[in-house]
Amino acid sequence: MQLESWVESLPDDLLKIVSIFAENNAGIWVVGGSIRQGLSGVKPNDYDLATDMRPQQVLKHFPQSIETGVEYGTVTVRITSGGELFEVTTLRCDQEYLDGRRPESVEFGTSLADDLERRDLTINAMAIDLARQELYDPYHGLDDLQNGVLRAVGEATLRLEEDGLRVMRVYRFMDQGIGGLWHPNEVLSAALLKCREMLKNVSVERIWQELKRILSGTHAADVLARMDDDGVLNIIFEGHLFDLKGQSALRDFAGNSVVEARLAMMFREQNPANLLKHLTMPKSVINHVSNLRNSMGNLPAQNDVGQLRIYRAVLGERLETQLACELALGTEDAERVQSALNQLPENDAKDVALADGHWIADNTGVQPGIRLGRLKDYLHRLQIENNVLSLDDIQIMLHDIDWENDDPTGWPRLIWP
Repeated sequence: MQLESWVESLPDDLLKIVSIFAENNAGIWVVGGSIRQGLSGVKPNDYDLATDMRPQQVLKHFPQSIETGVEYGTVTVRITSGGELFEVTTLRCDQEYLDGRRPESVEFGTSLADDLERRDLTINAMAIDLARQELYDPYHGLDDLQNGVLRAVGEATLRLEEDGLRVMRVYRFMDQGIGGLWHPNEVLSAALLKCREMLKNVSVERIWQELKRILSGTHAADVLARMDDDGVLNIIFEGHLFDLKGQSALRDFAGNSVVEARLAMMFREQNPANLLKHLTMPKSVINHVSNLRNSMGNLPAQNDVGQLRIYRAVLGERLETQLACELALGTEDAERVQSALNQLPENDAKDVALADGHWIADNTGVQPGIRLGRLKDYLHRLQIENNVLSLDDIQIMLHDIDWENDDPTGWPRLIWP
């Protein structure tokens, strides 16, 4: 994309912010992913800015801003309280990294060249001066961008040793979405192997944030395969057994579903709950992965309408994701079950229980407790299985159950499998 047309496509609020910096004799440059996307012809999702203005001065000129990380020089700037957000970071100088985690201190600078020199990859070491419409590209990141190559700024091992998380970032940047799958050059590839153990020094929270983005990427299967070959997944998963079968066949989903699906497939042979918890994954993700694993490989009989209805009702919103996993793994009869479900009409009463606890108590005299709860669940299962439409039909079914004498723990429940 031509630089001039890219500048013309920028949000009005961004241009206003740049003007305010210029009016105050401050340098301001667009940096980061928006340049990679813009120069590749892709509309950026967001825009990061670098400036020689100090954080406190930024807050003074933009009173509606958010103090995102002032100690690290970062302020989230906006023109109005409800306006679009732009991350602005003060230029930094070289810092001392003592443990491969993060710099011990942050020293602000005024040199764009110094700031770009401390970045990890050449494609991340470009900056655009909007006022002059000039691209600063001291490390030939544009050439690497056009050639689909990942190359470190300066000495590759040194760049990775400064912050172990950069190992994860390199794998993430391999996946350029519609831009394809990029590969590290020979030097960076060797540095990845040499520095992979540094991931043990990185906080699990930071690793999870990068891993989540890798798992949700367009080319996640290829990146995971490379991470496996390089021994990186073994370090992240601390020796837990995993299997990458089916990853390349899994289609994309919106939101977290694809992340959960990939994890469930990887750890389908063993419960990864403790590992996922250790990696600080949200409880909702851990629960969804667990539910997918528990149902994996347990498909209903394609010709048993009752089983199909129960399977559909129990899985609910997980149904699409579950079937996608089964199809990706090549589970026997998965395609036929999917076809049968697509042809199965929705239940007349939906999947909501017609008989609640009050109705059951009024019609049986059973008091609240295990017996009442299990009877409610049993009737709900019968309702789904037989496509029952009314409470009159539930009443008939109730007459066929010895709800007074039978052991309630033996009654079928609305669960799968």
